[in-house]
Amino acid sequence: MNQLVPAKGPGRARLREKGQFWTPTWVAGPMVSYALSGGARTLFDPAVGPGTFFVAARSKGFKGSFRGCELHAEALEQSKSHGLSTDDIAGITVGDFLTTPFPKVPAIVSNPPYIRHHRIPLSSKSEFQYRVRHELGLAIDGRAGLHVYFFIRCLQMLEPGGRLAFIVSADICEGVFAKTLWTWVTAHFCLDSVVTFSPEAAPFPGVDTNALIFLLRNDRPKTKFTWARVRRADPEGLQQLLVSLNRAKSSESIEVYRREVAEGIQTGLSRPPHRPTETAVLLKDVAHVMRGIATGANDFFVMTSAQAKARGLDLSLFVRCIGRTRDCPGDRITADRLTELEREGRPTWLLDVPDVPIAALSEPVRDYLMRGEKQGLPTRALIMSRRCWYRMEQRRVPPLLFAYLGRRSSRFILNEAGIVPLTGFLCVYPQPGIEPRALWSALNEPVVIEGLSRVGKSYGDGAIKVEPRSLEQLAIPCSILFKHGIAVHTTTSQLSILEPRQRYTTKRGPRSIRSP
Repeated sequence: MNQLVPAKGPGRARLREKGQFWTPTWVAGPMVSYALSGGARTLFDPAVGPGTFFVAARSKGFKGSFRGCELHAEALEQSKSHGLSTDDIAGITVGDFLTTPFPKVPAIVSNPPYIRHHRIPLSSKSEFQYRVRHELGLAIDGRAGLHVYFFIRCLQMLEPGGRLAFIVSADICEGVFAKTLWTWVTAHFCLDSVVTFSPEAAPFPGVDTNALIFLLRNDRPKTKFTWARVRRADPEGLQQLLVSLNRAKSSESIEVYRREVAEGIQTGLSRPPHRPTETAVLLKDVAHVMRGIATGANDFFVMTSAQAKARGLDLSLFVRCIGRTRDCPGDRITADRLTELEREGRPTWLLDVPDVPIAALSEPVRDYLMRGEKQGLPTRALIMSRRCWYRMEQRRVPPLLFAYLGRRSSRFILNEAGIVPLTGFLCVYPQPGIEPRALWSALNEPVVIEGLSRVGKSYGDGAIKVEPRSLEQLAIPCSILFKHGIAVHTTTSQLSILEPRQRYTTKRGPRSIRSP
């Protein structure tokens, strides 16, 4: 059962609102096999949709009953066209899974709605957070999507020995709440396996999400689990993996590891095993990171020089900027590149009005700001938080930029043009005494760039996103810093993250590591 996902337009918007992306048959079948391998006679799905998992169960000879929930009745009706009978779906409740009471069940299989946190009504989000905190003592950050609460509720519904097969986006183990969540999960349930997919084998091609399968039991927790990465779509290989996890071995299509649960949580369950082989420091020890400027209205505050002239705005009121990563395709931004962008009609001038009363500004500036007021800009959420709505955020010109979200290779950029970035980039400020060009060279070393996947959030088609505080956790091998002539002071706390059993202090305190 495969779904045609619109690339854009109203159809795509409706999918995002409902979070409905159907599980492909080659993935659904093995998930069902795991969930039913404990001998369950009832299979529960909290978001039935067109009945993908139930169809897969029947195709495998399952004679038991189905229970579940589906918010959208029209989606459930599609199940009949896929071979399910009226009796098959008689036990399905049309309603909200998170607010409807259900008894415990022996087997659950789920592809929950993928609805990100900003699409959840604030009142609903507060209610979900309160319930989880009150019932489980678990504090979940406000940036958790709806699928996180589906996951927790499914675990709560498992009978003793019950099984859960859950396919979900990687942010469930990469978000700021991930370690808290998974420490709780693995203390109360048995994590059997985590199955990841390379971009070539993505279950949901064309969707901006990196999907993982989690297999868990309501049983005594174990210290090890099976981690796998599917390199290419292989229905038989995935089926064999999910029904024989303890005996699974790597093949041409699937690589398999046995991992410690503690290491998996520390590294990130979506990421392959990582065992550092040399000492390193974190980026925060050699630089400070900030996000780029959020204007709140790029089309109003950012323009070309021709647009500024047409509006009677003097260029002395502007600072040069760059907004899109595609405007800087290389690892340096230069004055020549700004000239090219100007010729291409790309806006690189950011209006930076002085912090003075509007009456003190020139008439052309006052007229332009009045136009913004008529457009309702002062009432926009981000802009209304400013003391003066037209006063722009301030940033020192960063020596380095970081292109933090993209499907191409992420990279550090040397800011030779002296621009300030918008939110498509992060600002990187080397610590005093560290030469920017040397740090830029060190950070673009392949071994350092490879480490971005261990601190960023993964999305579809191999894209990653790294937030400022996460980027500061990027490990830089000391040998790389030595290579580029950078001497750093290390402390036990900086190095113990990577090599917890060793200590690097002396009687005189932290020592300076210099090139041998």
